[in-house]
Amino acid sequence: MLFEYFFGIIVIIFILLWFRKKISKYKSIYNINGFDGVYFYFVNKNFKKTGLSNFIDKKKNTLGKEISKISNNKVLYGPYAGTKILSSYGWSNTDFSSKYLGIYESHIQNKIINLAKKKKFSHFVDLGAAEGYHIISLLKKKIFKKGIAFELNKKSREILKKNSLINNLHNKISIYGDANFLSLSNILKNINPRNLFFLLDIEGKEYYLFDDKFCKKFSQSTFIVEEHPFNVTNKMKIKSFLQKIKKHHNIEILNDVSKNPFNFKILDKFSDDEKYLMMSEGRPKSMRWLVLKPKK
Repeated sequence: MLFEYFFGIIVIIFILLWFRKKISKYKSIYNINGFDGVYFYFVNKNFKKTGLSNFIDKKKNTLGKEISKISNNKVLYGPYAGTKILSSYGWSNTDFSSKYLGIYESHIQNKIINLAKKKKFSHFVDLGAAEGYHIISLLKKKIFKKGIAFELNKKSREILKKNSLINNLHNKISIYGDANFLSLSNILKNINPRNLFFLLDIEGKEYYLFDDKFCKKFSQSTFIVEEHPFNVTNKMKIKSFLQKIKKHHNIEILNDVSKNPFNFKILDKFSDDEKYLMMSEGRPKSMRWLVLKPKK
């Protein structure tokens, strides 16, 4: 009995020493102290997301809150400057710094505005609108007369509605849930397809939405589609998607652009690491956008 008692104590001591060694390793690698070291260790082991990645997300969230205070929840620079965006979120809380600085998807902002200047589209249709960064800003800047937003996440839709109210745009925007061929055909049936400009950020569902019916129905509309090939296991869907859109649209490929944190005087007080973190949009890898212009 005594032997079993001492053996149990030895096992417990061994486990504690092993665990302490593991936590120390994480603390030395990530410079994480206290509970975070334990938390990040288990997240890394059990949920396949590194402790470093979690730590970066937490830091980006903190920086976003600081910039939101400095900006008073307004976009500071770029084409969207002056737009009010609440720091509440439904989809992601790690990209607010880039949004308040006005550089979030800056190449997309510029492309939409340049295309809209050449052709006076009446309606902007935002699929995967999230909290409304693009659609709210474009309506506020009077690039489009009306906006139609689709967003699956209920919390995001609620924040989108609030953002439309604080920008006094609630009469210019309609907000819906799921976007599919039937819902889009019904909601947009009284609008000339030539007057529609679509922005899609729907996490891989773009490969399923663009079937033959959809492509034919909206062959006269203009699109910018953010691609998510890493979210689709059936790679034939990607090939089929590209074949279908080529029938009715000319394709231009846009890649992301670099952002220089030293262009912003208000960031002078932040460290270099913090500055560069604020440029990040949290993308899993290099991505591309497809600009689809009608052939006819």
